[in-house]
Amino acid sequence: MLFFCPTPYISCLSIQRLDQFHIIKDWIFSLSAATDPVPLKELSSGSQELFYLTELKETEEDCCTLDTPVHIHAVPFIFAIGVTIALIIEINLLPLVFTKGVVSDHELCTALCEKVLQDGGSSVDAAIVGALCLGIVHPHVSGVGGGGVMLVHNARQNRTKVINFQGSAPKALTENMVQNVSDEGLSVGVPGMLLGLHRAHQMYGSLSWNNIISRAADLAREGFNVSQSLASAISQLEADKIEGRIRDTFIPDGQALRFGSYIRRPDLAEVLETGVRYFYQGAISEEIEKEVQANGGVLNREDIRNYSVEVQQPLESQYNEHIIKVPPLPSAGAVLIAALNLLETLHLWENDVTENQTSRWIDAALLTASALVSELGDPQFNSSVIDHLSGQAAGLQQRMKDVLQLLYASNSTIHPFLTEQLTGQVVIMGPDDLIVSVASSLNRPFGSRIMTESGIILNSLILDFFWPNQRSGLLESNQPGKRPLTFLMPAVMVPTWNKCGTYMALSSSGGTNRLNEVTKVCSDLKGQVSKVEVLSPSKVGHAFLFQPP
Repeated sequence: MLFFCPTPYISCLSIQRLDQFHIIKDWIFSLSAATDPVPLKELSSGSQELFYLTELKETEEDCCTLDTPVHIHAVPFIFAIGVTIALIIEINLLPLVFTKGVVSDHELCTALCEKVLQDGGSSVDAAIVGALCLGIVHPHVSGVGGGGVMLVHNARQNRTKVINFQGSAPKALTENMVQNVSDEGLSVGVPGMLLGLHRAHQMYGSLSWNNIISRAADLAREGFNVSQSLASAISQLEADKIEGRIRDTFIPDGQALRFGSYIRRPDLAEVLETGVRYFYQGAISEEIEKEVQANGGVLNREDIRNYSVEVQQPLESQYNEHIIKVPPLPSAGAVLIAALNLLETLHLWENDVTENQTSRWIDAALLTASALVSELGDPQFNSSVIDHLSGQAAGLQQRMKDVLQLLYASNSTIHPFLTEQLTGQVVIMGPDDLIVSVASSLNRPFGSRIMTESGIILNSLILDFFWPNQRSGLLESNQPGKRPLTFLMPAVMVPTWNKCGTYMALSSSGGTNRLNEVTKVCSDLKGQVSKVEVLSPSKVGHAFLFQPP
């Protein structure tokens, strides 16, 4: 038998090897040394054409057996290296595939967010529409007359930005004016909602701004059914003690709107469609000034015109196998991180600790961390705030143990801060590798309870500078342009070591209890509790109140 192999033969792997039992006698395979093989043809043993195959040489050996062990052993390693390189490229360069997720406080807003994503909008586009929607269907919670915070995490780039559009103090406001607020106008801060959402769109938007605005405006113009949350808030209004426009809108003819009632807000649709510049530099700013000052406040057009949105880096802390990211001060996210770090030092889940004992420790950690809240503020005006947090680490654990003893010794509750702050919350995980969480608020229900001629309900954010039942000297002092401490606390948890893993966006709409709820979810995850159980109402719904006995 004769085999003819091209001299510059490269690899036997490119063809199928034949054994001697499958070789047909008197057949000779002619192969070309060129790139493209010559078609096979049958030649007789004595054919003269064999002598013209100058690129072939006669041999008695099967060339395919040469270095076969080397080739066979090399192939798995080459394959493994190739797969590894491909995976590295896929993980670091190709987009992460998230299961699309949208969460908001109202089904209409959730549907609007999903429609934005379906139409090719970014996750931030969807979050903006959701936040504007909540300001329409839940006017007692949020709206363009309030403020908020947005946290955006880019999973592909592993970068996070915080867009802070919380309301700020008027220039003419002094501490003495608001220690005993009697005039509703004094509680109004500069509304940052619309400008903040516009800034987020400039940074991350895909659809046009007008496209986004029109979706929310159409909802306001066409109307919606009153939700249970809004109906409950309306029922608590005292018709004879509230400003006329709010009364006329939500308690028409003396009859409070009930759950399921239909309401249209064409006035808000016009506000949205007039644009950001008109709001902050045009007639709307004059309208806000007029209403606030008519109700005893000092906010003016200059305060509104000079308002700016802050783009910040998040506070970060490693917790378990995740890095938790929260807005920086004056957000209370620092308290969340402090509480989690305290719990980390206890190694609760490495010891034989019952669920009830764990809950007690969590409550103690929350209270200890929350006690710092009244000492926090806007770091732009008080650089010692961050140093103060760092310096408290040594004594916090002992304080937490003292608090735990008090919790066991008394059945009463202790509450270091009292505020009615409500929050509208939207969380988006879209196909663009962005995780977005935005929280917005008027502070207490219906804010200052002042409504402008255009239908804008103004916030009561200034009340967050001064909490009742606090010791003298711990009240956060006001400065012009300063932003009060806020419990708006969108949080994101990302894998520590690489991009693959579980990503979580956490927040809560439950007033100050959100601090308790988010901390409990994070701590339960540390204990390897299943996510379904962690997020069950029995886990998240616990309200933590702590008041002196």
